[in-house]
Amino acid sequence: MDEKANILIVDDDANLCETLSDILEEKGYRAVVAHDGQKALEEVRSQRFDLALIDVVMPGMNGVEALRQIKAIDSRLTTMLITGHTALGESVSEAIEAGVDGVLYKPLDINAIVEMIEGRAEMPGLPRIDLKRYTVQPAALRLIPEAVARKWDIMPLRIEDDFLVVAMTDPNNLYAIEDVRALSRREVKVLRAALMDVRGAINLHYRAVGEIEKQIRHIIPVAPERVGAEERISSDLIAQAPVVRAVNLLVSQAVKDRASDIHLEPQQDHLRVRYRIDGILHDTLSLPLSVHGPLVSRVKVLANMNIAERRRPQDGHFSISADGTEVDIRVATADTSWGEMAVLRVLDKSISVMDLPELGFLPDSLETYRDLIRSPYGMLLASGPTGSGKTTTLYATINQLDSRERNIITIEDPVEYRFANINQMQVNPQANITFASGLRATMRLDPDVILVGEVRDRETASIAIQAALTGHLVLSTVHANDAVGALFRLMDLGVEPFLLTSAMVGIVAQRLVRRVCPHCRILREGTEEEQLAYEKEIGEKRTKFYHGTGCNFCAMTGYYGRMGVYEILVMSEEIRRLVLQGAGSDVIKTKAVEEGMMSMWRDGMLKVKEGLTTPSEVLRNVFVIG
Repeated sequence: MDEKANILIVDDDANLCETLSDILEEKGYRAVVAHDGQKALEEVRSQRFDLALIDVVMPGMNGVEALRQIKAIDSRLTTMLITGHTALGESVSEAIEAGVDGVLYKPLDINAIVEMIEGRAEMPGLPRIDLKRYTVQPAALRLIPEAVARKWDIMPLRIEDDFLVVAMTDPNNLYAIEDVRALSRREVKVLRAALMDVRGAINLHYRAVGEIEKQIRHIIPVAPERVGAEERISSDLIAQAPVVRAVNLLVSQAVKDRASDIHLEPQQDHLRVRYRIDGILHDTLSLPLSVHGPLVSRVKVLANMNIAERRRPQDGHFSISADGTEVDIRVATADTSWGEMAVLRVLDKSISVMDLPELGFLPDSLETYRDLIRSPYGMLLASGPTGSGKTTTLYATINQLDSRERNIITIEDPVEYRFANINQMQVNPQANITFASGLRATMRLDPDVILVGEVRDRETASIAIQAALTGHLVLSTVHANDAVGALFRLMDLGVEPFLLTSAMVGIVAQRLVRRVCPHCRILREGTEEEQLAYEKEIGEKRTKFYHGTGCNFCAMTGYYGRMGVYEILVMSEEIRRLVLQGAGSDVIKTKAVEEGMMSMWRDGMLKVKEGLTTPSEVLRNVFVIG
């Protein structure tokens, strides 16, 4: 490989381009910067590059279109897409179809970039494998500890005669090979794999389940009669190292699996542990019922809850370090017929807040929503059931607003993620800080934008409406079935229609659907129900849809990550007139559709058409009552 390899950086972020080019030039590479797609095409036509790094979000020609045209000019050019969040999005799926060679996530890993450059050098006799579809032998995993695998970026694959077959990012690293040989007491056969693939495989296969079960065996068993009588667990029992280690491992594995919740659920004869991943609960462990008390008590101690109280529901929170990552945990407990269950909500601080384009808005819907948040005052609501991504949408919204020239204040329960240059308040009923009292106090702090976690009572709704009418942009959530239903929900809380129509700017209703894994998706025959639902909405006959077959990347589920499906109601003059006249929800919805509102159902089916999700996901998640 020529030491002075040419690298093209295509990004409209001048600071990132400058930093990245400086680093690459220090490593002996030649970097050329293009701040838009057209400039990048001109550079590719005028000279030869070894690698192109392309940002997915740029003004004018986006990164995927730039990628397609660059590949058309030079199909041999290695390309990597740069995106701002760890969830695979629509653009990443399109880029994979267009032939992208890799995906980088901000903050950028310079080692992954260098590997991509050096990966173009031919290495005779050393095949490169795709770990996403590789079946790993458990016996091979047991030979190499996780710490060693992470230290050397090495993944044990299988035992072949007297050899241990491994995948490595740097097959020339003799220190790593010797370390593995000494640990496994076997000769080592090396295969080459991408750095991101190796790290993903390590996260997937080095699961904490076996270690948790090992720690559980060392917990002093609690006699069944003690568990049944719910006697107090001694502090010595709670403080046992195995219990502490088991809880830490449960959280650590949840972070690796991208789980949003951990469920500890006592059953008649065992303790069931489940993780919620991409909105779906998965059985993870089945533990002896005797360890239920110590595990739940350890969680309650961490969350500053009363371990002696098991009848009444409790809630609390704590922070914990999982593999070097700081994680916030919200805990809720309640008594069931088989004992006290606990649910731990996992808030991974390392996951950045998503930008609006990454949420799943279709282009027209995204432009409509951006028009709404440009309003200097008024009320903008996100509606939907619990777990539909409303808070994520509002977080992405305030992340787009200018916090240097505006005073942005939030009132949340709880504060899930912290923002720079934004003032965030925590609801605290014990100190008489509720949504209503906090909102009233906020009005005296010279705010420009106010985010209220939820409108759940008449007092909060009234103050929020008054704030919107007095020159503030108010963002909030409400539990309603659809966008029009949110209007009637506020009127049901006692807001007068004339105040509602004066204050409301727009409402976005949403649900979450799982994304088809872009690494293993194929066209497959849909069920009759799927075909009929698609044809009825889109108006075209189609029998085959994209489904994931399951691979190591998506843990064999066929899905990776989630995206929103939306309907956006803009409060036009005609909609305001209908509300004031007391029109029914069906009349208002019909008028909104005439004015251009796209229903959640149609939004979902358009995403099916683009291969982003499956009809069954839309059928399962997008529903309308009545």
